Amino acid sequence: MLDAIHKRASVRAYTDEPVSEEQLDAVLGAALCAPTANNVRPWHIVVVTDAGKRAKLAQVHQWASFCAQSPMVLVFCADAKRQPHWWIEDACASLENALIEAAGLGLGTCWVGIRGGEAGESPGPEREELVRELLGIPGEIRVLGLVSLGHPRGEPTPKPAGPMDAIHRESW
Repeated sequence: MLDAIHKRASVRAYTDEPVSEEQLDAVLGAALCAPTANNVRPWHIVVVTDAGKRAKLAQVHQWASFCAQSPMVLVFCADAKRQPHWWIEDACASLENALIEAAGLGLGTCWVGIRGGEAGESPGPEREELVRELLGIPGEIRVLGLVSLGHPRGEPTPKPAGPMDAIHRESW
């Protein structure tokens, strides 16, 4: 597991090789094992393989262009009515589990944030609405982010761990 955590990197270039059903099942299984407040499990994941839909998802965010060429995009969502206070944390935990499992399998991923603030805040609500409309996601479901998924073109370059001065003991 630690090897997968340390080798995880944001991948933005993919081969044409498809992700196998076994690999997808492992990534989704890891996502569904994430911690969740009060065991509510508010997450939903939309698996998108259709090239036309992936191309449209690639246009939803300025940094999402690579979603058009990745063989698969996972759209992480959550039911904020079932979990109004902790849905973001729960969905992020699920998404991170998927990233780590994919890295452990030798697959590449990149997380593209979609969620914005509440209506009227920018950016975000318009991106969520575009994804909702494209994929038929119900209005009460929040869209956290997109994850491109596929076989990396080239060797991913993980970033080193952040500086230790971010760690504080007992107080700031």
